[in-house]
Amino acid sequence: MNTAQDSYSVFLVDDDKMFLSSLKNSLSNQFKSGVEVSTFTSGEDCLKQIGDNPDIVVLDYYLNDGQHPNAMDGLEVLKRIKEASEDSAVIMLSGQDKLQVALDSIKNGAYEYIAKSESTFVRIQNVVKNIILNLKETRGNKTYQKWNIIMAVALMVILLFDIVYYYAIH
Repeated sequence: MNTAQDSYSVFLVDDDKMFLSSLKNSLSNQFKSGVEVSTFTSGEDCLKQIGDNPDIVVLDYYLNDGQHPNAMDGLEVLKRIKEASEDSAVIMLSGQDKLQVALDSIKNGAYEYIAKSESTFVRIQNVVKNIILNLKETRGNKTYQKWNIIMAVALMVILLFDIVYYYAIH
């Protein structure tokens, strides 16, 4: 059974349903438990669920293909994701290895840029793994900080009680 601390949500956004299905299977096999993967065939569908604050979003750059010419492109979706859920780590994908697309993606808040190739799934798995390791550390630090605050408050209460007790008997 997973606690919220070791559970991670991943949104996959790509208009290629075959690629999307394969990527979901790849990540589900790599991360057998603790990772919930949701898929979306458009940026608009993803943005409808962005309030769920996914930990990781794998986002295709070219979402406005011939079938959906008016769809938002990945860069616009990236900007909106970062506005709504700035802590979400976004991995931008593109079928073309263009430096300007990579630069624009990183400039607008992408965690990583990956050009689609034969090693795409392995690269995505590695980046997701690194993000999860960073999230574990961050979540652990937050838990540690909460316990420090609780202990400090408890010590303050004890000290205050001692002071009140001291003056009450003197």
